[in-house]
Amino acid sequence: MSNEIELKFEINTSDIVSLKYYLDQWIDCDEAEFSAISPTLSSAKHSFTKLNLINTYYDTSDYYLRNHGCGLRVRKCDDGLIKFFEITLKRDKKSTPGLHERAEFNVDLPDSVPDLTALPCHALPNDCDVAQLQRNLQPLFTTNFERQAWLISFASSEIEVALDQGQISSNNQSIPIKEVELEIKQGNKYDLFNFAIELSRFNLHLFSQSKAFRGYRLLNNLAPKKCAYTLLSQCDLPKLLEFWQQNEEYALEMDDLSYYKQTLNQVNDQLTNKLLFKDPEFAQWQAALLIINSVKEFAFSEINTKLKLMLLVEMNKNNI
Repeated sequence: MSNEIELKFEINTSDIVSLKYYLDQWIDCDEAEFSAISPTLSSAKHSFTKLNLINTYYDTSDYYLRNHGCGLRVRKCDDGLIKFFEITLKRDKKSTPGLHERAEFNVDLPDSVPDLTALPCHALPNDCDVAQLQRNLQPLFTTNFERQAWLISFASSEIEVALDQGQISSNNQSIPIKEVELEIKQGNKYDLFNFAIELSRFNLHLFSQSKAFRGYRLLNNLAPKKCAYTLLSQCDLPKLLEFWQQNEEYALEMDDLSYYKQTLNQVNDQLTNKLLFKDPEFAQWQAALLIINSVKEFAFSEINTKLKLMLLVEMNKNNI
């Protein structure tokens, strides 16, 4: 078992080339530094990988696993030389918008059959009848994408940056995947947030929806939801960020500029009234609010993403 901690972002097609060049340059510098210290260490580091990943997500017809906070998939991995299979169960999710933390169990498989007995017994819900669950499993949706991944040394941490491009498919429908994930492989959240702030220049949009969440939405033809927020005398940062993020994603999907402006003005009022920020980034964000004319342009802007990441740092400052 491992504890997965990652940030998720959407990226525009037009920004992908610049991001890849930046990351290539970073690992070139890393490898040159490691090579100067030890050629053996440099050759063993494997700073860049490319994989084709085909994932099938499973559950019962009544969503037993999802209702118990679990997600199950079988992944076929192809690196161009060898193909292999892996079963993954994720559970105990703790998330604030964009930041995902959960327990993850990964086990190699001989083929694409979702064999639950390969997982440790404590991975599944308590008192689960494994044999019955195995019989009731059915495929729900698939994700098929190319993953390019860079292992970045940043401060005292190692962070994997994964660029995923492909699609989610279910019910003869598909939606695109164009995402960037930053995952701590070794280190701490503080470095993760700060490296994400470095990458915000590439117009990354902090994203709260996992591929599995989007797959279930596609499977059930679920429309995006708005999020209500009760104004409080004491500003609740996690709830405020959830309100901001969910309504931003709603406005992006529906292209609703009027509703988006209303959301941002409420966020601005809360942050201003509570005097949470005196940083120049907050002033820049407030100035940008005055000239907003596109949901997507503002949502993906460097200053918008940077401010949300700064809020995440504030929320996690006692736990990073």
